[in-house]
Amino acid sequence: MGIRQIRYCDITGTENDVESHEIHIDQMRIAIDLAGSEYRRLIAALQPFIDAGRVEASVPAAGSLPGGTSASGNRPRRRPSTSTGLTAAERDQLRQWAEARGFPVPVNNRFKQSLIDQWRADTSTSGPSSEDGSADSAD
Repeated sequence: MGIRQIRYCDITGTENDVESHEIHIDQMRIAIDLAGSEYRRLIAALQPFIDAGRVEASVPAAGSLPGGTSASGNRPRRRPSTSTGLTAAERDQLRQWAEARGFPVPVNNRFKQSLIDQWRADTSTSGPSSEDGSADSAD
């Protein structure tokens, strides 16, 4: 015997396309069930604060919100950086740079600050990057 769980949107009452979400603000943890359209409205309302702040966890890319659109319904915007200060594009560049030099690369994109600093120093110079292979600060 199975159990069927039906979620209803806490805003509209619909049961179509409803998912549970958590919002953490200061010491408050808010759990809410939202339909895709309500979730997009929430993200759109919070977008100025998300863009201005420092996001310290994974956030959905603008194009990957339910329904495949950005929060504003327009073209996807550049995502805010994470606590390391790296955008998704910079994490990809760092990963390629580290793999090319034989540095250990974490699967979860949680790079050590020493590796980030070394990558920034190496790529901030004009021309080809140094190939000396010194990895002791990245370990």
